[in-house]
Amino acid sequence: MGKYFCGVEGGASFSKVVLVNEDGKVLCWEDGPSTNHLLVGLEECQRRIYVMVDKLKEKAGIGKDTKLDGMGLALSGCEQEESNRQFEKSLLKNYPLLSTSCAVVSDTVGSILTVNPNGGVCLIAGTGSNLLVLNPDGTTARCGGWGHLLGDEASGFWISQKAVKTIFDTEDNFNPSSYDISVVKRIVLDHFQVEDKFGLLEHCYVNFSKTFFAGLCAKLAKVAIEDEDPLCCFLFNEAGKALGKHLIAVLPQIHRSLLTEKGGLPILCVGSVFKSWKLLQEGFHSALDGKLQEFTLLQLTESSALGAAYLGAKATGYDLPLKFKDHYRIRYHFKN
Repeated sequence: MGKYFCGVEGGASFSKVVLVNEDGKVLCWEDGPSTNHLLVGLEECQRRIYVMVDKLKEKAGIGKDTKLDGMGLALSGCEQEESNRQFEKSLLKNYPLLSTSCAVVSDTVGSILTVNPNGGVCLIAGTGSNLLVLNPDGTTARCGGWGHLLGDEASGFWISQKAVKTIFDTEDNFNPSSYDISVVKRIVLDHFQVEDKFGLLEHCYVNFSKTFFAGLCAKLAKVAIEDEDPLCCFLFNEAGKALGKHLIAVLPQIHRSLLTEKGGLPILCVGSVFKSWKLLQEGFHSALDGKLQEFTLLQLTESSALGAAYLGAKATGYDLPLKFKDHYRIRYHFKN
């Protein structure tokens, strides 16, 4: 019998699990609920993983009592090394027939390993924002990821909040915008379904929803692209600068081998804000200021469960031959 490896992409809303053989061939997939242990609890998280992997074994016809040769878990909420090692030990102890080996990392690391086994950069700009560097030797560097009160620069929430704040600052004559605010004000009031800026206070304090607030960003992007509203364009230019600053912050900690890869530094872009890359591009380059000679922005086309499976195999000393180039598409390439 050959080797079997499993990978889990565990998010706050859903999970995806894959089973591959020693040749890197995908045998089957399974979808499941959230496996963020901070949201559902450690015991329930591990039970859900066990159930999903059991279903994979059944689909593949390998028997529930057959231990996998290795499994990798790329889970949201798994950011601390010590906690991850404890997670691995307790999972194998509680479910001894699951696998002979287990490796736990954050979902961000799993995303990087899905496109490049040597590592790279994962830059997130969705509802929130974050950046992680994974070097070939396994060392990491981070910037951001502190939430909307302490960070989230360039995120959908951040762009939306700056749009709302610009309206207040201009009409208060506190810090007036040099751009006309009328178009942005109309979009903001329409999004929150209020008549004036006093109505916005409920959405900022009483019934605040970060996700709903961030939803304003897509509407601002639409007007920036279609109508080239100056204030909307300015907001996304500022977001581009903030994304560039994330990268500049970790540049000294990125190994040279990643900088000299074919196509330059591989940067995996995750999050809906990157759908508006044309609006971000000028600000991004402005922040880099020529400090990065070549880079390629990548977008995932496959689940990060595949990167997790690669990690699970690597933890046992086995180099799983996945077709990494089939897992992404190139969004943008720059060479000075």
